[in-house]
Amino acid sequence: MANVLRRWRGPLLVGVAIWLLSFPLLTWHPAAASHPVYAEGVAIASADAADHRLVRQLERERMAAVAAAEALALAASPTPEIAAPVATAVQPTPPAARTASAPPAVRANTIVIARLGLVQPVGWYSDCLGRAPVPHWGAWRWSCAGSNNTYVMAHNPGVFTPILGLRAGDIVQYGDPSGRVHTYRVSYTTIVNNTQMWPLGATSASSLTLQTCWTWDGSRDFIVRALEI
Repeated sequence: MANVLRRWRGPLLVGVAIWLLSFPLLTWHPAAASHPVYAEGVAIASADAADHRLVRQLERERMAAVAAAEALALAASPTPEIAAPVATAVQPTPPAARTASAPPAVRANTIVIARLGLVQPVGWYSDCLGRAPVPHWGAWRWSCAGSNNTYVMAHNPGVFTPILGLRAGDIVQYGDPSGRVHTYRVSYTTIVNNTQMWPLGATSASSLTLQTCWTWDGSRDFIVRALEI
C-alpha cells in the first residue's frame, strides 16, 4: 500500500496544483466583465440625452431672440402713409341676389322635401296584391291605395332613409303625373306592423302617405301621414 501511495503521490500533487491554478478560470463569467462596460454605456447615453435637450433649448431660445428682433425692427420702421379713401358709389344688390338659393323645382312624378334636401322621382307600383317586390332603388307610388290617399313607398336603407327625420309640421311637395304640384304638411309619424293595412286605406281629406322600412327584415314600417294644404 505504501509503495502505491509513493508511486501516485507525484502525479496526484501535479493534478491538484493544476486544478488550483485553473480555479479562477472556472469561476469567471463574461457577465462579470460586462457590467462595467454596460454601466459606462448607460452613463454615455444619459450624457447624450442631456446634451440633446440642451441643444434643443438653445435652439428655441435662438428662435425666440430672432422673432423678438424682427418684431422690434418692424415696430421701429416708419409707418407708410395711407392714402385717403376715395368715395365710390355702392351699387345696391339686386333682391334676387340677396335671397337664398331657390328651392328645388317640383316636377311631375317627383317628391321634394326641402328641409331634408330630398328630391326623389316616383315610379308606379301596380301590383294590388303586393306580391311583387318593391325595387330596391327609387320611390314607388302604389296605384291601388284608397281614394284621397297618395301612397308612396321606398326602402330604408335606401332613398327613403332621410324621411325618418320628418316631424309634424314639415312640408312635403309632390308633383303628380300631370305636373300639378301638391303641397302637404306632415300631421304625424308612426310605426306599424307590415300586416296592418289601414295606412293604405281611403282618407277623408287629400293626404300623402310615405312608407319605409323600420326594421331590417321589413316586419315593421315607418309611416308618415301628411295633409294637403
